[in-house]
Amino acid sequence: MVNKHLTTTIIATTLACFAAIVPSSAAAGTVAGITLDGPVDPASQEYLTRAIRTANEGNHQLILIRVNTPGGLVDSMEDISKSILGSRIPVAVWVGPHGARAASAGFILLMTSDVAAMSQGTRTGAAHPIMAIGGLFPIGDQQQETESEPAAETAPPADPSAVEPTGVPGQSAPEEPAGAERVTPVTPPAPTRAPDPAKMGSVLMEKVGNDMKAFIRSITEARGRNPSQAVLAVSVSKSWSESEALKAGLIDVVASDEADLLKQLQGRQVKRIDGNVVTLNPDGATIVEIEMTGRERILRHVVDPNVAFILLLLGILLIYIEVTHFGLIIPGVTGLACLAVSVSGLSLLPLNSAGVLMILAGIGLLIAEAFVTSYGLLGLLGVVTMAIGGIILVDLPRIEGIALDPVIAISAAVGFGLIVLVLVKLVVKAVRARPSTGAESLVGREAVAVRTFQGPGSVMVHGEYWSASCDTLVAKGATVRIIAVDGLNLVVEPVETIS
Repeated sequence: MVNKHLTTTIIATTLACFAAIVPSSAAAGTVAGITLDGPVDPASQEYLTRAIRTANEGNHQLILIRVNTPGGLVDSMEDISKSILGSRIPVAVWVGPHGARAASAGFILLMTSDVAAMSQGTRTGAAHPIMAIGGLFPIGDQQQETESEPAAETAPPADPSAVEPTGVPGQSAPEEPAGAERVTPVTPPAPTRAPDPAKMGSVLMEKVGNDMKAFIRSITEARGRNPSQAVLAVSVSKSWSESEALKAGLIDVVASDEADLLKQLQGRQVKRIDGNVVTLNPDGATIVEIEMTGRERILRHVVDPNVAFILLLLGILLIYIEVTHFGLIIPGVTGLACLAVSVSGLSLLPLNSAGVLMILAGIGLLIAEAFVTSYGLLGLLGVVTMAIGGIILVDLPRIEGIALDPVIAISAAVGFGLIVLVLVKLVVKAVRARPSTGAESLVGREAVAVRTFQGPGSVMVHGEYWSASCDTLVAKGATVRIIAVDGLNLVVEPVETIS
């Protein structure tokens, strides 16, 4: 009996120890949650790279990145992709919620992830690289893969003897006289064509596109996805819905929400970039959000071209007020702060030098309006120039999600122009106005002679006695005009000459 109880105790203790050593498969872990909602820019780059690094320092089973982006900068996308590829923990990119998209740079991030997932009603693709002239005229590769090359021109036969001699059909060619030299027909060289500027301009985009295609092929082959379909997003800007992407072998899962995604990933084997295969067990895991820091939230607004442009104009305006009203301090300090924040944000964006020069030229024209009589032409030209400069300031097309809104650019330029014109006119008016205080303010005013004098004398001005001098005779009580001030002596002339 004792042996039976002892045996039961030993078995129970062994099972308990075994359960403590081997973790239960049903034990819930944690998943790091990161959200990319907006363009791929330096702000989102800093946030995502820092969040992925923080998640790797924790004990998470999976990193879940929610993506809803129109695209963005290639440099920022590459840095985020490097962080995803170098993550110790598997990374799942989920395009959601419903109606979200992962276009352009977002498609690259989706392909880079260990698990690519989309929600219903979402789309992805359209990753053809695009540059722009001042953000207005997108430049892409002029030749898509779907377009056929022009047919080659027919080359002349290499052997002149193969050319059929001209003559009447059925008759032999006339025999050449003995000893005569045979003349070989000479085919004139094909005319050379001048280089096509459009094709020359697309060489750079072709290089960028080929580099992007190679990157897409590399990561999709490593992830076990369809590289031939993925390349179409770069070469012909093809896009897919979630069902089309799943059928094309570009994504792994279609999940309605995060819980559904984690449930579908339970027990799924994922091939890492280094070739290792890991099994995911995230079902029932708690999602731990990695939020933006205060600096990252501020940077997100600073790199917005609309905010940066307004801060730039506001900073210039406040500094101008400080210069023209020296000693106020607050406008100067605030203006410098606005300029510093604006320059910091704009320095992280691809700027068009023409846009910067047009903004400076517009400000110069507005100031010149106060000194030149142009009947408002210079002021209007300055506002228009500044507005155009603001629109083309960021050298990216609007479809990438990072661009200055034309309405904001025009409104800010008009408002800035009106304020500058008013302030400059007030300053010019104050400079040109006659002094109202001090001895200089007496010039042009009238005075009354205290006594008759020619040469030195005295006059009364505003109830004050002043020494005066005049080259002509001035009678007592006569009205004189002050024409100059020489120290404490007034130089006057009679308003009415004594006969």
